[in-house]
Amino acid sequence: MPKATTIKYPPGPLYKTRPFKIVREFLHDPIESIQEISNKYGDIAYFKLGRQHIYLINNPDYIEKVLVYGHRSFTKGKKLQVAKAILGEGLVTSEGDLHNRQRRIIQPIFHPKQVTVYGQIVTEFTNSMELRWENGETVDISKEMMQLTLGIICKSVLNYDVKSEAEDYSKALTTLRNHGKRLKSPLGHVLNKFPILPNVKGAREAKEKLDELVYGLIRQRREAIQSKINSYDDLLSRLLQAQDNGKSSSRGTTASAGTGSNFDSSSPGMSDKQARDEVMTIFIAGHETTANALTWTFYLLSQNPKIDAKLLDELKSVIGDAGTVAVEDIPKLEYTEKVLRESMRLFPPVWSMGRHVDSDFTLGDFTIPAGSSILMSQYVMHRNPRYYNEPNLFYPDRWNAKMRSSLPRFSYFPFGGGMRACIGESFAWMEGILVLAIIARRWKLRLVHGHPVELDPSITLRPKYGMKMKLERRD
Repeated sequence: MPKATTIKYPPGPLYKTRPFKIVREFLHDPIESIQEISNKYGDIAYFKLGRQHIYLINNPDYIEKVLVYGHRSFTKGKKLQVAKAILGEGLVTSEGDLHNRQRRIIQPIFHPKQVTVYGQIVTEFTNSMELRWENGETVDISKEMMQLTLGIICKSVLNYDVKSEAEDYSKALTTLRNHGKRLKSPLGHVLNKFPILPNVKGAREAKEKLDELVYGLIRQRREAIQSKINSYDDLLSRLLQAQDNGKSSSRGTTASAGTGSNFDSSSPGMSDKQARDEVMTIFIAGHETTANALTWTFYLLSQNPKIDAKLLDELKSVIGDAGTVAVEDIPKLEYTEKVLRESMRLFPPVWSMGRHVDSDFTLGDFTIPAGSSILMSQYVMHRNPRYYNEPNLFYPDRWNAKMRSSLPRFSYFPFGGGMRACIGESFAWMEGILVLAIIARRWKLRLVHGHPVELDPSITLRPKYGMKMKLERRD
């Protein structure tokens, strides 16, 4: 890092006399902290978290420059080591040639036409879930959505029906998520060195449980592919057989389950280790984000009865009394899509993104030195009054054609953008719209009186205390 005298810093809360104040504020409520910094200092702000130099970017053109045009100047940084302990070298955590190669292999699997194949799985699982609901019952809709989307992603990715095990696997994934949150603190790293501690032991057992499932299914698919007797038309089988048609670096040695290289020199596809890492990434990123988006959507509908009524009118018109919906109906569910889009504006499942600056990078009037960190927040940008009238208002009708065409590209980016944009975006839209349509057509969800609704801004944006809601069957 160059000497401070050689750097022209953007405005920001330096707190020279109280250097740990911003650290305490950020750890206590990171969203409120960066919201206040953004409101006060504008497009680009500078502050320190301990020894870390942070540049908070609040301008959509600057965000586009970082994520799209200047992406080679950045990596995801050292904090990925925490995520790699869980995800390995999946798409979210891998860098450089490995990331590019894996993205080329996986991209065709998430082509929109291919994604529609999974629509029937979404409708079947959603119908099965809501059929066991009872009128007047109180449920934690956050928990319900987590188990639903986990079941959908398991069936889509692995052709495996978790059935009664959905709750156990959901708990295991939540355990790993909470453990990753603890590892972000210095104390968490220290405590992680003591495997007898309940939290550390629980995280290890959760990881082993998920690995046992994934590696067992990988072995099963390998045998089926080799014997050519049983064929599985699922994403896992395609991962194992996929070939990289682009330029890629040389491969390593053959990998056995759970160890070794990410590439398998004996076959054109992925090693067991790399397939495991990709499946775990899709598990966590692919089910938790959609579950959170749906949970916040049902919360917002419960607080806005006129919008709920307008949504119901569209659903009655498009899918009728039976509530049967299919992928082919999605283009006609225009208001349903607006409701989900507006919900992800107010409560984006991924609320912030970070980049490590590998080489000096210029944004506006400032040069950001190598070694610094850039922070971009979907939550903050999505509520910026420069781009959204009454930004804290839940108003799906704002998403008309004129408004969407006039918005800067990165004033709304719930799925990220650039070379590392979410590869499963089309799947998430399809799943979210279908689940919302099926449930909202048949059920009115009311927030339980007195239930606390607070944000839990970890890797994803969860409700801190879940979301207790009373189920009311529609006539």
